[in-house]
Amino acid sequence: MLWLKNKLDNNLRHALKNNYYKKYRVLIYCRNLKNNIEKKIVSYKGTIIHSLTFCNVICAYVTPRAIDHLIEFPEVQWITKDSYCFICGSSVEASNNVRFSQKMKLTGKGIGIALIDTGVYPHHDLINPYNRIKTFFDIINGYKFPYDDNGHGTFISGVLCGNGGLSKGIYKGMAEGAYLHCFKAFNSNGKGFVSDVLFAMESVINVAKDHNIRIMCLPLELYNNDFFIIDCFSKLFDMAISNNIIPIVPSGSNGNVEGSMEGISCLSNCITVGGMDTTNKIKGYEFSSCGPFQRNTKPDVAAACVDVCSLNTNKKYISERNSMKIYPPSLEDPYCTYSGTSIAAAYVSSLCALILENDPSLSFKDVKALLKVSCTLLDLPKWQQGEGVIEVSKLIK
Repeated sequence: MLWLKNKLDNNLRHALKNNYYKKYRVLIYCRNLKNNIEKKIVSYKGTIIHSLTFCNVICAYVTPRAIDHLIEFPEVQWITKDSYCFICGSSVEASNNVRFSQKMKLTGKGIGIALIDTGVYPHHDLINPYNRIKTFFDIINGYKFPYDDNGHGTFISGVLCGNGGLSKGIYKGMAEGAYLHCFKAFNSNGKGFVSDVLFAMESVINVAKDHNIRIMCLPLELYNNDFFIIDCFSKLFDMAISNNIIPIVPSGSNGNVEGSMEGISCLSNCITVGGMDTTNKIKGYEFSSCGPFQRNTKPDVAAACVDVCSLNTNKKYISERNSMKIYPPSLEDPYCTYSGTSIAAAYVSSLCALILENDPSLSFKDVKALLKVSCTLLDLPKWQQGEGVIEVSKLIK
């Protein structure tokens, strides 16, 4: 029946019609009775990858014939291909580095920060004098011990909570006392399936109370406006907020022009951070996506993100072999420079850790409001900067 085909995303419907592939990795939204559909998938010789409770979505590998059968069930509302998220940022060479070395009493002590990224290298600045990598959950390869085969996650970890040990405190994060909970959902190329990211988010929410995880840093972007997928993120943002977790995302990298922002950065139930180039005269970072979006002022705030110096990694290091831990070698160059709006999001995440250390009772709305009132507007359009650049001296007194 033709009306059943309306349950399929247009791209998936086109692929099925033209017999592109023998199997598809799909997201299946169930209105109810999700367990029954999971049993059906198995009976159709499909493979279930993730079952996402908070948004009633199943990720599975299935054949075209299985999809034809699944759309006949009334509890199945929508099926779409599992698309990719991408890390925000690109490597650069630079001599002008932004240094997060302001001395203050607050360090984010005891606050858990969840990072969904490419992993984390057990860098000296994260594990000495004590190990602050409290969780490492590898969705990609299933390894137990921390590693990072891309480098982005390690760099962001340094912006969040590196202690600057190998630089005598010069290149340290704002929240050096915070604990890091890293969920590897992106591969060595900086790509990750939407379902893996959603699964990581759900995993964070499930363990948040046990580890006092108050911040979820998501340095990623979607390159399309798939409104079903965006709605899944929105539901998980709501669930995170109800569990006292603050979701923080970058504005993206679609270019510094009005109305270029897309995807999850447009959502009102997260803090969206735009990027500024502070290497000379302050201006918008050339790749930082801009708002506004509907009636929302986006981004919410802005922060420096060009030629920032943070932790380096050994991309060839794998943390285990035959289930045995392999200890990491020393890095020849412990630091590197990087640019991207994900850095701005990490910087604001670290500031949130300081706020929450100072007053753990603050809610998502409280923290978002505090960030905004602590901003100084630059002589730039609001669609580039939101409420402006955060003045730490206003934020933390």
